[in-house]
Amino acid sequence: MLFCVGGTVSGVEPTVHIDTAVTPPTWALLERQLLDANAAACRKFFARYFDERGFLMCVERWGGDDGPDDAPENVGGWAQLHALGGADDILTMYRTAWEGHLRQYTLAKTVEVPFARDGMYYKEFPVMFDWQHNGEGLRLFNLQGLSDYQNNRYQHRVRRYAGFYMNEDPGAPNYDPKHKIIRSMINGSRGPLMRKATGLDWAGDP
Repeated sequence: MLFCVGGTVSGVEPTVHIDTAVTPPTWALLERQLLDANAAACRKFFARYFDERGFLMCVERWGGDDGPDDAPENVGGWAQLHALGGADDILTMYRTAWEGHLRQYTLAKTVEVPFARDGMYYKEFPVMFDWQHNGEGLRLFNLQGLSDYQNNRYQHRVRRYAGFYMNEDPGAPNYDPKHKIIRSMINGSRGPLMRKATGLDWAGDP
């Protein structure tokens, strides 16, 4: 094991060599067991509730109670689990679930809710909803960078999603540069909702 510590006036980093084996403390072994137990539970959950495409086996709906944001919430803590040292198949599974839900809810359409009739997701992002639910759905994505930051697709999405709130996408003018606020509490990849929201917008199709 090598550790590089501190700095010197010359700019040359000193190297400390540690080559003596030690017995792992009990707490470390218990932490390892906890990670392994969580990974085993994740595998069973994933096998039961997701198909081979990464689609959540559910009835796709729009709304605050059981909408698109709830699909990735099912694996919301898996990014931390992998980053803490969980097995690499945790990363594989949550990537599959994320990619799958993007396709699933791009294909899923409403009948009555006007802004989701062409798909609940557009450009791999919720078309228009309140930030509490948008944020819940992004929980996994926001933490993916802990151990998957070199993923080019992830990096591209981070920039694109941010662009929805910096007026970089002409179809999503969510930001009001004059007042320095987001124009509406209901916002997304198709821009802000600039009318009074209805119960249908919140709850989805009957």
